[in-house]
Amino acid sequence: MQKIHEISDGKHVMLLCEDEEQRSQAAAEWINHGLEEGQHCIYASVYALNQFHQSSISRISTKIKNYQHHLDNNNLQIIDFEPYYQSALTGNLTLFKNLKKNLEKISCENKVRGDKLKMTVFADAACCLCENKSFEDSEKLEKWWQDAHDEWVKNNYHITVICPHPQAILETEQNTRLKIANAHDIMITLNTHDKDNMMSSLVEEHVFRILIAESDPDLAFLYAEFLRRCHVNVTIVVDSNECLSALKSSNFDVIILDEHLSGNILTQDLANEILRVKPDQRITLTTTNPSYGISTGTDFVGLNPKDILLKPFMLSNLLEVIKRK
Repeated sequence: MQKIHEISDGKHVMLLCEDEEQRSQAAAEWINHGLEEGQHCIYASVYALNQFHQSSISRISTKIKNYQHHLDNNNLQIIDFEPYYQSALTGNLTLFKNLKKNLEKISCENKVRGDKLKMTVFADAACCLCENKSFEDSEKLEKWWQDAHDEWVKNNYHITVICPHPQAILETEQNTRLKIANAHDIMITLNTHDKDNMMSSLVEEHVFRILIAESDPDLAFLYAEFLRRCHVNVTIVVDSNECLSALKSSNFDVIILDEHLSGNILTQDLANEILRVKPDQRITLTTTNPSYGISTGTDFVGLNPKDILLKPFMLSNLLEVIKRK
């Protein structure tokens, strides 16, 4: 088991929060941890300068240890995200692109000095877009964040980006939740029973890494929700091309690969390519073709027939296959 900080380190995180209090508490906890580690921390909030809002910096500052000291020493930066939010509502991400350049500049300067090699950014613009029911804008923004984060990883910038989202709203917008979750490295649901000390809570659901390659959004969401409740970290892709891209940027314990996956690459060829590049990669094939369930063999080179699930199957069977591996 790992703590939330360890799980989220260097990743783009979708953080599901119950309410504003939990969101502000999470921001303070993440910033405190980052500052204790000697990181450069950024609190970018739409409500940063709204003293009446739960997420205003005037309220959160009381939860941040040595707040003024870190502010004076440029360890902590506060950004009013209201203008960013307004521009995102119109589809204009210019301010975010400028922010990206600034973060890269700070990272480069820190590397030269040999300090603050890590950075944590808590940004809630996408969250506010969801609260405003501007789901397409939120999805677009999160995809931009993920692209920026992928670029940072390739260029050895160690930047953790935490994006909170309203759990209650997204529970009624499952397709939107799936799309937004897919634009992150991981999704974390906070411990709803321990708001005052959520970061000390051990989170198991993001220890075992699973890649779900499934073109049916309803099935993908069903698999993901079930596995996350069973303490598994889930990434979702909807076609064979995205599957290969995901494998290039991350490592997964198991890939759940559907036989009828859309994309330019046939699932059989995709599986063979995966096993060629990563011979030890574990794959579970889901299919409606009974012939693939025969124990005498399979067209998928190197795939154990026991790792083939014939649709429809019980979700408990899926978990059994994963655990057996």
